[in-house]
Amino acid sequence: MKTSLQQAVLFQALGHPQRLQILKILASGPVCVCDLTRLTGRRQPYISQQLTRLSKAHLVTAERFGRSILYRLNSGEVEEAMNALHPLCPSTKSLKERNNSHV
Repeated sequence: MKTSLQQAVLFQALGHPQRLQILKILASGPVCVCDLTRLTGRRQPYISQQLTRLSKAHLVTAERFGRSILYRLNSGEVEEAMNALHPLCPSTKSLKERNNSHV
């Protein structure tokens, strides 16, 4: 079970439109910062700052490939966060329901 501080960090990370946009992009697979800047129209330092917040909330992980760093969703943490928010947002489906509806 998460502590109140861990929950606060998670909710702060999810409480920003740009970070939510980044999570949606990463839902399709790993992406480097250069692609995130192109897809969001934001500058690299800004994207890096948002990725740091998402990393501190354990929502994304980073993996180095040569000179590039690819960011990907930490699917376990994201699924837990989405399922925790589900009762608060009755119009949204849980991550598991959404994944099953595409099959």
